[in-house]
Amino acid sequence: MYSDYLSLIVEVSVTVYVFLLGLPILVNQIFLPEDLRRMSRKNYASNLINQLLVLTVLLLAIILVAYPHRLVWLIPFPEEQAPFREMLITILFVLMLTSTLVFLYIHLIRSQGYRAKIVHIIKKKLQQSYQKTGKLDPAYLEDIEYLGIYSKGGAETRIVIQALEEVQKNLKIDNTAGLNNDGLIRLVEILCNSVANSTEPGSRSNMIEVLAIYKDILMELKMLSTEENPLILGNETRKVKDCTYKIALASLKKDYSDMMPRVLNVLSLIPGSSDKLFDIGLLALEKGQYQVATNVLSEIMDRDNRDDVTMNNYFGLAAHFYFAGEAARQCARQSLERNRVRLSAEGLAKAREYHYKLCNFETVDLIARLDAPDSPGA
Repeated sequence: MYSDYLSLIVEVSVTVYVFLLGLPILVNQIFLPEDLRRMSRKNYASNLINQLLVLTVLLLAIILVAYPHRLVWLIPFPEEQAPFREMLITILFVLMLTSTLVFLYIHLIRSQGYRAKIVHIIKKKLQQSYQKTGKLDPAYLEDIEYLGIYSKGGAETRIVIQALEEVQKNLKIDNTAGLNNDGLIRLVEILCNSVANSTEPGSRSNMIEVLAIYKDILMELKMLSTEENPLILGNETRKVKDCTYKIALASLKKDYSDMMPRVLNVLSLIPGSSDKLFDIGLLALEKGQYQVATNVLSEIMDRDNRDDVTMNNYFGLAAHFYFAGEAARQCARQSLERNRVRLSAEGLAKAREYHYKLCNFETVDLIARLDAPDSPGA
């Protein structure tokens, strides 16, 4: 009877252990989202190994207690200690069963948190690679970018954004002349793709978080800029400008018109951003989001002056306003009067040449029509 009990405990323990060996595959095939299964060429389930080691030790202990006489190097328990052995093996089995239930709870019931665990692992790997080599491992960057693109807007995307922000804050920006901060540029791009190129419905709050990170980056680049290496004019800033523009376009397509003040706030920190302001204002005008378009028209003149392009983009956007309807025409006239701008043949010619080089042919034609007798400069 006693021998049968020990054999039963050992058999059940082995069965449970064998089942747990296949648990990672079960989780991967049934509970993980398709994008997580496709994403990784790496092993992000290393924590499974540690838990299996605990269960391995418990299984070995159960076998050693159950069959000590088969191991010549182990002093066998005397027969009078049979009740003690039965109690000990029962305790070990209960511990193994409890560990198994905890294991199942973590990897099955809480499987929805698996994405967050993978993001956390990738973040640690990126930080470790940066500490060792001074560079971010491109393979892990690809994986976290994939997670960002295929995550659902809201909490899932926020997990990726927060991980990227933490990695970014640990990067040391190099202000040596002639060198690019490739790691920072890549992080800026991944943040953009997570909110602007996501295959899932976007989230306004996620875009706001990314724009806040961009603003902090620009402030740091401006602070670290030197005469030898003006970072605020470098590739890092250009990447932020391009990504901010993409986020602006994505928000306009999703009718997040309240995002524009934040977009304009970021672009106002970037020298040479009037071209992006022009594109944003033009798209807003075409989509009938006139409040956004008028805000851009107001911002673009100041930016044109600072960028030393003699208000070429301002004239171009004003021309689109002027021929977009009577109300829009009135808005353009008021803007010109309020800013005390007088349309001159020379200024319009420079604006036409500027937009012609950029192949903005429609804009060139509209600026040319401002020379008509009923133009605001007439």
